[in-house]
Amino acid sequence: MYKRTFKSFFSTLLISLLLSILFALCFELKNDLQLIKVKNIKNQTKKINIIKQKHQNNADINNFDIRKPLNQNMQQSSKDNWVAIERKDSYNNELQFYSKNNVFIKGNTIEIISKKETKENKMYTSGLVESTSAYKYGYFEFIIEFSQGKGIFPAIWFLPDNGSILPEIDLFEMIGSEPYTFYGVIHYKENNIRTRDYFSYKVPIKKQYSVALEWKLSSLTWYIDNQKIYSTTKGVPQEYMYIIINQAIGGNWPGNPDDNSIFPCKFKIISAYIEPVFKKGRD
Repeated sequence: MYKRTFKSFFSTLLISLLLSILFALCFELKNDLQLIKVKNIKNQTKKINIIKQKHQNNADINNFDIRKPLNQNMQQSSKDNWVAIERKDSYNNELQFYSKNNVFIKGNTIEIISKKETKENKMYTSGLVESTSAYKYGYFEFIIEFSQGKGIFPAIWFLPDNGSILPEIDLFEMIGSEPYTFYGVIHYKENNIRTRDYFSYKVPIKKQYSVALEWKLSSLTWYIDNQKIYSTTKGVPQEYMYIIINQAIGGNWPGNPDDNSIFPCKFKIISAYIEPVFKKGRD
């Protein structure tokens, strides 16, 4: 009886000791993994800081890999990154009045609603938002949903924060009468003459798309659904630029809506990932 009790006690003690050792090893492994993770983050931050401190080192800016893989749960951009704009006057014979009431920003989502309604002699209302910061080089990705119909013109684009109209980067453009052809454009001046470089790309029919731009010192590269679509070295901006997201109605290129165009319609940013090399407040 005594021997059996002692043996049982010894076995229990041995198991407890082994479990304690195993727990200690797991805890140590967890700490080691956390240290590795922190070290990697610090190394990445150090790379970014080196680039920011050595702006003149052009090779670093061009070679720095800032592009991230497609991520349906991107959370970097937030409500604080954007402001809705109230504006009556537009360009290219567009028909809309940009109203703050047509813009809904919630967390990482931006929804622009276009309506057929009269406001200050405009036949339609729609929405436009601008980034509260200006950026110089980096990677910019948006998950989007859009409506179709003649006269509908959603876009994501960049303008210089100093008030100039050139250069202009169009990360994404689409006209509602050809909803599955995406455009990317760089508008710039060469020898004092306005010119451009661009691509058009037919996409498969589906509900959501990822559109992205990688902006380096000497190149612009566009991605659709994480696939490299087009790259150019022409007219690459060297100034800080802010981002505009809007949905125009009518105008010279998309044409005016017809009886088949359905209102209200929307342009929605499901999520946005903004990873600039340089960032500052708007001028």
